[in-house]
Amino acid sequence: MVPDALETLRGLDGVDPSEAQERLRELRERHPGVRFRLLWQREDYDDSLHYDLLIKRPGEGTVSLSWCPDRALPWPLRGVQRAGEMLLLRIDGVGVKVVDAVAWLDFLWDEARLVDRIVAAALVQAEMEEAPVELSDDEIQEAVDAFRRARGLLTAERMREWMDRRSLTVVDLQELVAGEVAAARVRERVTAGRVEPYFEEHREEFGTARVARLTFPDSEAARRAAAEIDAGASFFALAERTRGARLVVEDVPAGEIGTARPGDVVSPAPDVLLKVISVAGAELDADTRRRVERRVFDLWIDERRRAAKIEWFWGTTARTGTL
Repeated sequence: MVPDALETLRGLDGVDPSEAQERLRELRERHPGVRFRLLWQREDYDDSLHYDLLIKRPGEGTVSLSWCPDRALPWPLRGVQRAGEMLLLRIDGVGVKVVDAVAWLDFLWDEARLVDRIVAAALVQAEMEEAPVELSDDEIQEAVDAFRRARGLLTAERMREWMDRRSLTVVDLQELVAGEVAAARVRERVTAGRVEPYFEEHREEFGTARVARLTFPDSEAARRAAAEIDAGASFFALAERTRGARLVVEDVPAGEIGTARPGDVVSPAPDVLLKVISVAGAELDADTRRRVERRVFDLWIDERRRAAKIEWFWGTTARTGTL
């Protein structure tokens, strides 16, 4: 298998990445029990491509193959960047460097959801590189059409305006949408056969609670109201006479109320009180299935994240291992 992989790698000299991936697909077909991942780097100095191949067999570790022709770029020049490549954009002749833009955005590190999404996207991308998702032209076109409908881009003019604002070409758009579809396929692949067992084991977490949510102008008002309710005051009567309070009756996931039971009043936030009206058991309907799939997929991401080596290069603080 290794000689075959090396011969494939040697044959990628001068080949575009899309063609290289196609040749890798043929290698995968010849060795279905092995996972191959192709890595490439385009050298800015001379626009040349260098390929490496990672070979993984379950339980046996990883083999890394690399091949470099004699005429390739000398090692001292690899990784050399032109000065202009440090710029993110230029406005009226004034350039903004990548490092400066990143520094301005550094406050976003307090947004855990942003960080989690970046890591999750990278982990899914790595999975797709090792086990690619094949999409037909018809599937990609169908996905692009759905993308347009979802955003109200129903005319060619509106579509063109939307793309121009984002400096996207038709090919760029197709690649972005195809990536989203492929990521969804990975999610389906990861969760296949795991939804029903997980649901049965955690059924109580997917129930629905009907609650009365009372939001107060500030946390102090909520604290006083909670004290009155503890002393015997009616939740709904208090809601009517509290100035500035807003009452909404809604259905929420049972997990949001924890172990509370009908009649209990809980405080999920400093300025909010919830009165539990009823709790309904969960059934594996379409909505619940989506929630379970999301949970199972998140657990898979967490597992991959713990096993991965993640290095952040953002701002002036080392982020590796801290998020």
